Amino acid sequence: MRIRFVTVTLLAAAAIAAVALSAQVHDHAAMHETGASAEPAGVAGLPPELRTLFKLEMAGLQGAMLELFPAVISGDWEGIARIAVKIRGGFVLAQQLTPAQREELLRALPAGFLERDAEFHQLATGLEHAAHRKQADVVAFYVNKLTEGCVGCHSRYATERFPALAPAGPAPAHAH
Repeated sequence: MRIRFVTVTLLAAAAIAAVALSAQVHDHAAMHETGASAEPAGVAGLPPELRTLFKLEMAGLQGAMLELFPAVISGDWEGIARIAVKIRGGFVLAQQLTPAQREELLRALPAGFLERDAEFHQLATGLEHAAHRKQADVVAFYVNKLTEGCVGCHSRYATERFPALAPAGPAPAHAH
């Protein structure tokens, strides 16, 4: 059981480290929808005040994700649960938006982004429950899923900020 915990924890740590290295500071002002023009413009189309709040939210999420690693590898169940609650509840947007700003944000962000965001917060709930049950393997699973959520969202909605996460173009045709 101890070896499994260490292995799962190291895998979670590697995933967190990969995200941390690729995203030292979340500056999502450049984030925008790539592709379909039928969807809203995204963060790039937000007024400066909302864009600033969004950037602060992303910085809070990044900080929480980075806090998870030492908590996970030390089995700090209360710390993991506390961080999960912070992630689930949000950092800036949930507390500081006026109703009019919330409505404007919901109109501006692509539906796919909003769906991913809801899933992300549900994963944080799962992480919290696993921490309360002291289930190391389940905690590592949720940390990995949260990390995948960050990478997936960045690769879809923030490729200007994270160009290394941009989907590769079509493979070149085979020629001799």
